[in-house]
Amino acid sequence: MNSLKLLALDNFPLIEPNDNLINLIHSSINENNLNIEDGDIFVIAQKIVSKSENRYIDLNTVEVSGDAEEMASKLNKHPGLIQLIMNESHKIISTEKNVIIVEHKLGYININAGIDQSNIPQDKNLALLLPENPTKSVEDLQKGLSEIFNKDISVIISDSMTRPYRSGITNFAMSSSNLPSLLDLKGKKDMYGNILRGTEVAIADELAAAAGLLMGQSKESKPVILIKGFIKGKNDINNAFDLIVNENEDLYR
Repeated sequence: MNSLKLLALDNFPLIEPNDNLINLIHSSINENNLNIEDGDIFVIAQKIVSKSENRYIDLNTVEVSGDAEEMASKLNKHPGLIQLIMNESHKIISTEKNVIIVEHKLGYININAGIDQSNIPQDKNLALLLPENPTKSVEDLQKGLSEIFNKDISVIISDSMTRPYRSGITNFAMSSSNLPSLLDLKGKKDMYGNILRGTEVAIADELAAAAGLLMGQSKESKPVILIKGFIKGKNDINNAFDLIVNENEDLYR
């Protein structure tokens, strides 16, 4: 590969619960006068997947425990939000600096269990949860898009994350389908003939991060990015969701 082309789908509509993302992406591709080819990759923002799956929760309807009330008072946060964070997490890792870092029940280490209150309707006290099953979500999207375009399509569902000892957020691949999300180079030779002993490349994360430059993080309204020119080759297909490592294998915990 010498180049990749990344294209944001302009004028993508606001997503409502139970919207059909496959049909909306198909319509948007036609409206943007784009052609779909074998090997194309769609990077789709987690937020519109969650919206289409109606992962909204009204914070005022959440049954709050005593522990959540206590933490909410200490951190000056809505008790319903704290309870949702607890409900969506295996454990709370830290509340230092008024930031709640958790191990999400899906395995991610993230802030506020990935629960979001930005770029969603404000007429109620709503919060948006992560997709319940990101693997099923991405596989359904990949199958549907491949069928509607009659092409060999790959799909990444992306989200944003912070990083230890590094300022700022970056996009990463929450899940992927029909893509070598992790490229294992162990046993290959470098340019000097040395054998690589521990090199694995997070391909899906790198593609998601590149797409994030076009998606933006505020009011850009470009939640779907088309990537052209990536060559899968004969590398093994694997789901980015499976890149999560447990605590015993994590180098930083």
